[in-house]
Amino acid sequence: MANGDYGYFGKGDTGYAQYMTAFNRNFGGSSGAVAAAETATMAAAGEMAAAAAA
Repeated sequence: MANGDYGYFGKGDTGYAQYMTAFNRNFGGSSGAVAAAETATMAAAGEMAAAAAA
């Protein structure tokens, strides 16, 4: 979606991540390299949030 609006999933990077997570869960994922990069990015974001909360 060219305008960065992913409807129910939200806008921007967060909306894209939510959309792709649901898409991959429902339709079996994407190429290994893309899925691995998304997983690593989301894991890093989770680690940073946990560190900030500590």
